[in-house]
Amino acid sequence: MKWKSALKKGIALMGLIAIAAALISVTPAAIHAAPLAQSNLLKNPGMEQPYDGNKSANGWGRWFEDTGKPSGANAGLDYVIPPYFSAELNTAIVRSGGASQHIGNKYEPWHAGLQQAVSNLTPGSTVQFCAYGRLYANNDDFGKSPSISSKDGRMQVGIFPNGDANWATAGIVWSPTSNPHDYWQQICVQAQVGDTGKINVFTSSSYRGETAYHLDAWWDDATLTVLDTGPTPEATAGTVPNAAPTTAPAALPPSVTSTPNPDGSVVHVVQSGDTLFALSLAYNVPVDQIYSLNNLSASSILSIGQNIIMKAGSGGAAAPTATTAPQAGANPTAAAAPTTTVATTSTVQTPATSGATATAAAVAVSSTAKLCVQAFNDVNSDGIMVPGDSPVAGAQFAVASQQGVQVASYTTDGSAQSHCFADLQPGSYTVAVQPASGTVATSDKRWTVVLTSGSPVNVNFGSRSDSGSDSSSAQKSSSGSNLTGLLAGGIGLLALLVAGVLGAVIIARRRG
Repeated sequence: MKWKSALKKGIALMGLIAIAAALISVTPAAIHAAPLAQSNLLKNPGMEQPYDGNKSANGWGRWFEDTGKPSGANAGLDYVIPPYFSAELNTAIVRSGGASQHIGNKYEPWHAGLQQAVSNLTPGSTVQFCAYGRLYANNDDFGKSPSISSKDGRMQVGIFPNGDANWATAGIVWSPTSNPHDYWQQICVQAQVGDTGKINVFTSSSYRGETAYHLDAWWDDATLTVLDTGPTPEATAGTVPNAAPTTAPAALPPSVTSTPNPDGSVVHVVQSGDTLFALSLAYNVPVDQIYSLNNLSASSILSIGQNIIMKAGSGGAAAPTATTAPQAGANPTAAAAPTTTVATTSTVQTPATSGATATAAAVAVSSTAKLCVQAFNDVNSDGIMVPGDSPVAGAQFAVASQQGVQVASYTTDGSAQSHCFADLQPGSYTVAVQPASGTVATSDKRWTVVLTSGSPVNVNFGSRSDSGSDSSSAQKSSSGSNLTGLLAGGIGLLALLVAGVLGAVIIARRRG
């Protein structure tokens, strides 16, 4: 009967081994499991139809300020009256889905927006409200002329943290104002939920003091998420979502500037850190053009001080005349040759007016700069974004100042439109990007860009699927919900248990 006793001991031993193996296999998954994504707490965050009386999106209330229009020829524009609310269905303006919320007036200044109440929140928790806004102000219809950026639409979002409120209630936490003319910009604000557990969120646009045939604003793709369940000792006022990485990007190389030659050609003198791809972005010229003008290829190596023709002159691609970047402390005079603006994608245009001369204010250039980023699926791996390339979600952009301090960040959401950082100070910046999970970069992951007032800069990052790794399998394994993996683990444990029992029986019989 010794073999029966050995069998019992073997079964008990194998049971302990099975329990230990199960703990070993489950614990890492539990420790490293990714946190659950926050749910959007808003009703109809995409501003989709139906609209209440074709005015405001379902789930949203509308509000406006009405000071009344003053009488008299010299009354000026320091007033606001109710605007028109409507569903925007023009796909050229809608950011996503089938509609966005439009608010606007013709010639008359206005101040208005949307609001929504959200209840059953945990008092003391931190919430973040974001919405994408867009402006168009002009005497021409949309699509005929660019929006006049000097027309201040003052877009912002706000949170009243403690119960019901209207737009004028004291204690609303407002974001800074933004003026995203002709592009969508996400605007965010954070607040701590009060004792009532109920908050009100607001969008706001104000064209007070402005006049034009079109004074329009749009809102789309709003989100309200809980960031934490209570205040933390580390929390500080003004914390920005998508915080800076633990290591700030290194300081930037000198600014990229060049002076046109008399024949109109532009030559760049290579500096430390320059790449052909970064130069193509900075001067807004295709890489292939740089290759052709300078007899270079993708494998060419640049040398500091080397002259690179960025633009051919009237006589063709003649031998470049060396130019150097301005030295620190230089004081150029007004009579000096104009400096070529680098990294620009558009020029300021004077809008058409009817029966009047455009005023200087109508075409004034903003004193701030704008940087727009996009990640795209680079099917042919050439690093150049062309029509038809689809957007990529999950790429992380970080923008750092010349001093190496991060000033902005953004994770792409798959939108077909670029995300723009507005109100940046003119100067040099580093743009660094982390490719989306399961992709590899086909273009540089780090750029030096020079931002100037009034002209946006576009940075398009290319990547393709990483065929060498099975990202979907990795996600299934890390989530702990891979059925195949669980079955394989269970079969392995069962086989181990059976082998142990058989081994114990065999040993016991031999001893008997």
